[in-house]
Amino acid sequence: MAFNIKATIQSINSFLRAGGYVSQSSVGEPKSPPTEYVSASVIMDSFSVVSLTLGTTIELQSVTIRLYLNMLMEPTEEVEYKLAEVASQIGSDLLGDYDLGESIRNVDVGGQHGSPLRAQWGYVDLGGTMFRVVDIFVPLIVDDSATLTQ
Repeated sequence: MAFNIKATIQSINSFLRAGGYVSQSSVGEPKSPPTEYVSASVIMDSFSVVSLTLGTTIELQSVTIRLYLNMLMEPTEEVEYKLAEVASQIGSDLLGDYDLGESIRNVDVGGQHGSPLRAQWGYVDLGGTMFRVVDIFVPLIVDDSATLTQ
């Protein structure tokens, strides 16, 4: 069974770019420190089949949207305020845009099939630069992305 995870990652990255939430968005963890004001990366977490019919699957595909902002930015409180503002806007828009197109049925907001939509703050060192980060965990219910083989 082959899953079309690439389409899910691309949908989330397109959502970020179209929404104008961040200055830069990429797939995967950056190899060097982001230089833009608020940057994001889209990282695949997991997938599982939550239901199987005669010829199709319903899957839970979980993606992390990681927001980055240089923690040395001044004034200090602006780092927290800006990340909170962007994370809040993304979360709100994910609730409103529920299906995100493609084969994504909906965001599993309440965690019916696992963990709910949530965010966690932390720090990451990239190339010697410390960033304040917000990881937004986005559980997605995806219809029929698997190719069933004999």
